[in-house]
Amino acid sequence: MKHASVSTKLLSVALGLVLLFALMIPSVAATEDDTANATRFVFSDSGIAVTEGAYNGYKVKNTALSITTAGTYIVSGSCTNGSIVVKKNVTGVTLILDGLTLSASATAPITCSKGSGVTILAAAGSVNNLADDKYNNDDVYTDTTTYPDIENAVIKCKDGSSVTIGGTGTINVNAYGKNGVKGGADLYEEDENGNATTTLLSTASLTIKDVTLNVSIKHSYKDPEDAKSYDGDAIKSEKELNILSGSITVSANDDGIKSDHVLNIGAQGTAGPTITVTKAAEGIEGAVVNVYSGSVSVTATDDGINAANGDIAERSADFSYNQYGGCVYINVTNGDGIDSNGSATLAGGTLEVYAPAQGDGDPIDTEYGCTFSGATVLAVGHAMMPQSYSGTYVAFGGSSGPGFGGFGGTQTNLVTADSTIKITDASGSTVYTAQSAAPRNASYVVFAGPSLTSGSSYKLNGSTSATAQTASGGQMGPGGQPGQPGGFPGGNDFGGSGLFDRIRDFFQRILAFFRSLFGIG
Repeated sequence: MKHASVSTKLLSVALGLVLLFALMIPSVAATEDDTANATRFVFSDSGIAVTEGAYNGYKVKNTALSITTAGTYIVSGSCTNGSIVVKKNVTGVTLILDGLTLSASATAPITCSKGSGVTILAAAGSVNNLADDKYNNDDVYTDTTTYPDIENAVIKCKDGSSVTIGGTGTINVNAYGKNGVKGGADLYEEDENGNATTTLLSTASLTIKDVTLNVSIKHSYKDPEDAKSYDGDAIKSEKELNILSGSITVSANDDGIKSDHVLNIGAQGTAGPTITVTKAAEGIEGAVVNVYSGSVSVTATDDGINAANGDIAERSADFSYNQYGGCVYINVTNGDGIDSNGSATLAGGTLEVYAPAQGDGDPIDTEYGCTFSGATVLAVGHAMMPQSYSGTYVAFGGSSGPGFGGFGGTQTNLVTADSTIKITDASGSTVYTAQSAAPRNASYVVFAGPSLTSGSSYKLNGSTSATAQTASGGQMGPGGQPGQPGGFPGGNDFGGSGLFDRIRDFFQRILAFFRSLFGIG
């Protein structure tokens, strides 16, 4: 149940300050070295061996372990069908994985119940493997009598739980049911009918730091009756998701990393995480996506980074992609590189985007405009929809011939596959060299950066020339002559948000439909 929408600007700033402040405060949770008094469990297929420590808040039944009170618990061993559950409202739990291989059938290997507070640590030097099976998916296996404990994830964090996944070891998550790691929503009191009220019981959070976390969705199956796909997300949170540091690699058939609310990557003043999305439909998604630091690489078949939440609204000014630092690389074979159902603010760091050579995808596509205000941006693809840009940028290519804003025109390839894009100034000095070779041909390139001078001429790969311009919310369309900025230069009367944007959006969708229908352009 949704109780509030996202307030982008204030929430982004506030969360950034909170994260920075949190990094300055020593953690009160146990660390992977704080093990002297821990209670230890060794899993096997025949049961769980226990070595008592200072903490006795647990129950063991066959290969199922329940944690019932706060404490530090170390788990190791190997079991083909076992589970660990931190019980409802139990906080102050540190669960250290020290060479644990744990699989579960029709449930999650690790569950953090409602209102719990859990720190999951991978011990230094350890490799830990967690997996479920195909029965851990209640979209498919709906018989609650036969399957009463389905959790739809390998690591399941229920509503109102506050969970941190960290440590300096490795956790491998293989999902054969639905999702890899799943975070919950805020927990509200329920009325006599079981419906959530407005009384908040506990807030939810999911934080990932330090750890090497590899999450892979192993299934791809469909309901034989309606052909509905049940592909899951690698990492998903129904509330805020913070990925502060560590090495995170995900592979999914649906979303790679997703938050229904705010997704924060890195923190200001830190090195940040290394995030690699090797396979996904949509690589990274959040109602608000903030990149503060780190290295992010996304390979996706649909949108690379999407600022949206279908449960809130189709489009909203509250949705945003904001980059303040870090290095982001995106390669999509369909859809948009950056797709914001609200706005995009590119204020720092480096963004390099490679969108499809044809079709409906754009390198950067926003509903309420994209602002270049300090980031170095290379956006490569083809010109599909007119875009609203603010700031100084230079655009190469577009469409020539008849057509509205590029529709119906032809586009000439300015970039060839496997070549390295270089932007130079009028004197021939290099302004920017792409970090990676272009994965495919492209007819349209937008470059923005603090080194650009409005009104000056620049060249793409030493040949195609264009003049940098400064816009303030105007419409920069893909029409115009090859090598020149597109049909609607920024800053004219067509810019900005409001009624015109909605009318323009309506007609663009119609034009895109007919383009696709008749194979035009």
